[in-house]
Amino acid sequence: MKYKALLLCFISLIFANNNLGISLKEVAKDFDRPILVTFQPDNNSMYVVEQKGKIKIVKSNSIETFLDISDKVKSGPVPDERGLLGMAFDKEFSSNGIFYISYIDLDNFSVVSRFIYDHKKKLVQLSSEERIIYFKQPYNNHNGGHLGFSPVDNYLYVAFGDGGSAGDPQNNAQNLSNFMGKILRLDVSKSKGYTIPFDNPFYNSNDAKKEIWAYGLRNPWRFSFDRENGDLFVGDVGQYLWEEINKISFNQSGVNFGWKIMEGNHCYDSEECDKKGLTNPIFNYPSDASYAFSLMGIKQKDVYGCSVTGGYLYRGDKINRLKNLYLFSDFCSGKVWALNQDNLNVLDVTEELFFDTKNMISSFGQDINGELYIVEFSGTIYKIITSNE
Repeated sequence: MKYKALLLCFISLIFANNNLGISLKEVAKDFDRPILVTFQPDNNSMYVVEQKGKIKIVKSNSIETFLDISDKVKSGPVPDERGLLGMAFDKEFSSNGIFYISYIDLDNFSVVSRFIYDHKKKLVQLSSEERIIYFKQPYNNHNGGHLGFSPVDNYLYVAFGDGGSAGDPQNNAQNLSNFMGKILRLDVSKSKGYTIPFDNPFYNSNDAKKEIWAYGLRNPWRFSFDRENGDLFVGDVGQYLWEEINKISFNQSGVNFGWKIMEGNHCYDSEECDKKGLTNPIFNYPSDASYAFSLMGIKQKDVYGCSVTGGYLYRGDKINRLKNLYLFSDFCSGKVWALNQDNLNVLDVTEELFFDTKNMISSFGQDINGELYIVEFSGTIYKIITSNE
């Protein structure tokens, strides 16, 4: 009991409130279960991914449908962890029209597909879909599904969860013979399919999937790159006790984040465990809120959360006090924190951004100028701005 009391005191100090002089500006609303905002690399146009299978493009006076594959996507009337989960633009999108999406299909397969947008006809060629990753999910949760291009090597990185259920019963996250609980690294520069970069950590292995870049993840819900050096930040949703933020430098690979040996910085399901070769998260916090209450919109007091939403390291030019801070959130509690990656201090900025409003933050976004956005699951997209803007 004494240890627990000291731990709670320590956590309270870490999550101290602080004023960074930031606020929110509503930029678009009335979306249906938005779970991602991303930006066209040449002109900063905003695209919003809806879980039920649509991608919307936000224009100055309207919101238009860019892609609709809702007839292919598994997404029920009650929100779960399936659906259309990710989108990434090829850096040459303005000329080749190529973009990638990640979704769960009607047969419960994880799909990563390449599509082509016809700039002349101003529409996506649905017949252009090429599935480059396709595998069966054993359960209905922990799908991950985020994908993005590194700003340094321009390879496509794809994250998947451990396959679901509770406690990773198949030990997928530690099994290098499948894609579950992993981050993959793919070279998609060819016109068809993908190749595997020769410097992937398991490229010369006969016992591991050569696509794997990192492993030991439970359910990575949003990763992002430091746009200046390619360092990778990952928010990984915990089991019952701890949520975590992981980081690996650009020159690291083959990293084992520890699930299900570890949950956060702690041994999972035992007092002692073999931590050799494992990479600890740079930060973890208690998983003490109710997911069900969150979906029902019930505000919970004195909790930290139960489902981390990974964010971005701020590299924009407009908010000096956010420099070198990594913003992330929790879907259950709606809290937003700013983590200093140098000294690992964490500031609670929830009230500064949302005052007393209850929110379910499903994702963050970063535009081509490095400015940050917040996706609220009930349908609104916000931009983080200075308080006096």
